[in-house]
Amino acid sequence: MAPRERRRTSASAARIALLLLANGLCLYILYGMLAGELPSLEAAEDSEEPVLVAAAPSAAAPQLAASGKQSGIDRGLQARIAGIVDRYQAKAARDTKGKISAGAVEVGVHVREAGAGGALVALQSERAMRPASNLKLVTSAAALVLMGVDAELETRFEAAGPVVNGVLEGDLIVKAGADPLYDREAGGSIDRFVIPVARELRAAGIERVRGQLVLDEGDYLRPGPGPAWPPSNQHWTEFCARAGGFSANAGCLTALVRPGKEGGSALVSVEPAGHGLDPQYSAKTASARSKLNIRVEAREASVSVGGEIPRSTERYSVRFAAPDPVLLFGRALCASLREQGVRIEGGIARERNRESARTVARMRTPVRDLMVPINTWSNNACADQLFLALGHAHGGAGTREGGARATRAALDRLGVSSAGLVQVDGSGLSRDNRVSVAQITALIEAVLRRGGKTAIAYVDSLAVAGMSGTLEHRTTKGNLRAKTGFIAGTSALSGLVESADGRTLVFSILVDYPRFEGLNRSCWKPMEDEIVSALANSKE
Repeated sequence: MAPRERRRTSASAARIALLLLANGLCLYILYGMLAGELPSLEAAEDSEEPVLVAAAPSAAAPQLAASGKQSGIDRGLQARIAGIVDRYQAKAARDTKGKISAGAVEVGVHVREAGAGGALVALQSERAMRPASNLKLVTSAAALVLMGVDAELETRFEAAGPVVNGVLEGDLIVKAGADPLYDREAGGSIDRFVIPVARELRAAGIERVRGQLVLDEGDYLRPGPGPAWPPSNQHWTEFCARAGGFSANAGCLTALVRPGKEGGSALVSVEPAGHGLDPQYSAKTASARSKLNIRVEAREASVSVGGEIPRSTERYSVRFAAPDPVLLFGRALCASLREQGVRIEGGIARERNRESARTVARMRTPVRDLMVPINTWSNNACADQLFLALGHAHGGAGTREGGARATRAALDRLGVSSAGLVQVDGSGLSRDNRVSVAQITALIEAVLRRGGKTAIAYVDSLAVAGMSGTLEHRTTKGNLRAKTGFIAGTSALSGLVESADGRTLVFSILVDYPRFEGLNRSCWKPMEDEIVSALANSKE
């Protein structure tokens, strides 16, 4: 990160942190040896815990509550943003040669100053619209509020029988916890999740399991395509990975392809190891100047990797959806346990609500570890797994309906209206989801208002323009932390931006338009960036 960029981002994050500190919190968490630094919300992407660098709270710091300040519509700013929207709606009509008229496009924009109350900009702000991946802001906020930033997704291992001379004379029951078992840096391997479990099993005297590995899915839904998903010819893609009570590598297989001798076979491996699918690898090594063309697919019984990799390409990695995340979990778990000295002899069985037995091991993943994959990198399966976990813990069942009940309860707890909200998944992939821009900005501000580790984890999970995640290659004027969103016919951007006079502005932009290839890139992303720039340039 360039020094200028670091100073700019740290200053923006500092103002957000001061807003949290002013909410009666007085957090003093030291980081490094930089005495007297302003607060910073920046943390390493792989950090287990968000880091707050805090000086003593300032009496002049902006406040999120009881500040006495009440914002109202900024007529000049709203007119500028309305003009930007009109201009890009007209551009869409021109780019599509009139196939999409300006009137066929719905654009919602809502802006509020953090801590001030009221709206600065409100364009179609109460209209319930498709949010695409901006729905992840709802899912992640609900998890932090209902489950807690220090909560964990727990997968429990139970011994149904006695242990005699290192052998469990019965089944090893695994109780579902909806953990995606996802590590972005692990290349698809789940070993780091399994190694501690194997250690606990051996400590309990278990080196062999005479019975079955019983996957108890409890009240979680059976994995399958969601309602109003993309068409079936896209279901092999990573973004269409299925969710359920169990998962591994966020419901995906990861293929790693390396070139071999020119004209010969490429070197192919697929993780998680022990996925249990029949490998059909036909990828070849082509000349150095040829084009990379790798094709992947997973079916119920097989996984195929074909095409060509140029000799000049060092390696190529691609993630793609597994047919069933529950079976992927079971098979990969058995293989990884075997590598760690614990063998399952009776195979795998799937059951529901098996009678509980003696707990011998636990697999735990902190909820906060899922925030960056969900909001920075927009991992759909991680969001859907968390949505199901919310339903199981707070909505009556680990189903879509249970997840929706839980998120509505979270909004009620935050004081945000759930009127018009329709949530059928955690990721925003379904076209049936609906939320308004006013609800999104109210949600973001309500999480900020809670302060503490909850607010810090939420803000830290957002991508930073020009630096990280889905905003890594997208630059805008001013400091921007936000969540992107796109499905065919919908574009979205919501988050926080610093204005020219130092205010933290909470904003949401949703666009619903008739499907037309390339329009998001040519019109809606530039429109969103121009709106953010207008906010960054604004002054009271």
